[in-house]
Amino acid sequence: MSKQSIFKILKFVGSLSLSAVIIYFLFKNQDPVKLLQEIQMVDGKWVFFSMVFGSWAIVNRGLRWIVLIDALGYTSSKWNSVSAVAFSYFTNLFLPRAGEISRCTALNQAERIPVDKLFGTIIVERVIDFIFLFVLIFLTMIFKFNDIFNFYLKISSQKNGSFNSNNIIQFGTIVLAFILIVIITKKYLQKTSFYVKIQEFISGIKIGFKSIKNIKNKSSFWFHTFSIWIMYFLMTYICFFCMEETSNLTAGDGLFLLVLGGIGMVIPTPGGIGSYHAIMMIGLSVLGVGTIYLGEGGDPSNPALLFPTIVHIAQTLVALITGSIGLLILFLSKKKTNVTSN
Repeated sequence: MSKQSIFKILKFVGSLSLSAVIIYFLFKNQDPVKLLQEIQMVDGKWVFFSMVFGSWAIVNRGLRWIVLIDALGYTSSKWNSVSAVAFSYFTNLFLPRAGEISRCTALNQAERIPVDKLFGTIIVERVIDFIFLFVLIFLTMIFKFNDIFNFYLKISSQKNGSFNSNNIIQFGTIVLAFILIVIITKKYLQKTSFYVKIQEFISGIKIGFKSIKNIKNKSSFWFHTFSIWIMYFLMTYICFFCMEETSNLTAGDGLFLLVLGGIGMVIPTPGGIGSYHAIMMIGLSVLGVGTIYLGEGGDPSNPALLFPTIVHIAQTLVALITGSIGLLILFLSKKKTNVTSN
């Protein structure tokens, strides 16, 4: 077995272990029967709407992908493109970061489009999504800075969440120290694989910007891009109304939780299991919903833990259902392609 294969196995085991440890500490004092009863008490219609928005985000991703594929001079059916994207979400539930590989491979099998060309479109998508996430983080820092600061205090286990000079100085010192460490160790960092990956990512951004110029149907591309992020926002925001404790949260709070949830999903755990729950629980407690203290015997009605559990279950179901349907469509399309070629 090669070193690369061993590394991939260790990476997967590490990801799975991290997820298991987080879930254990979050739910170790919870009564699963009572927790299930609490989940069953939520207003299901809002959860259903969240699943609809999540499904539509997948459709938008598939339709946007077609625009990028067209720019390369290839054609792909809407069914196959959307199905491949849905299958990638399905794959990510079990193998973190494997979704991009699976959807390129799946569409290659169905449409005979070269995999390397499809990976090029993934780079463009990464660039655009990175920019949108950065803009959302920037807007959140402007409009929800107080909540972000309190989020920092929660993580650092500060009991006093109010603004004072000591907390501000501490917060600023950590940021400044991080910047200084990066500057001082720049030469050493340039020799590390992490720095190389950052350089490759920046290079990918430049390539992505150049590729955007070649897109024929720019209006369709940007329409689907905005739709994707609007659906992501609505996926979380609409679920506020399924519980009384979260029903008074604002659209700004939804933006704050969208950013936190996005960070939770970026952490390499299978399908964001554990990392999403933990970071959302802290975020909700900052907004005054529930608490991060579970206590002995647990609290099955703690909305700070209950809410992300509901949202995550809903979106996991979306990935499982749409991914299974997508896999079936791709299988039938591949079979049809093989018959035609023969």
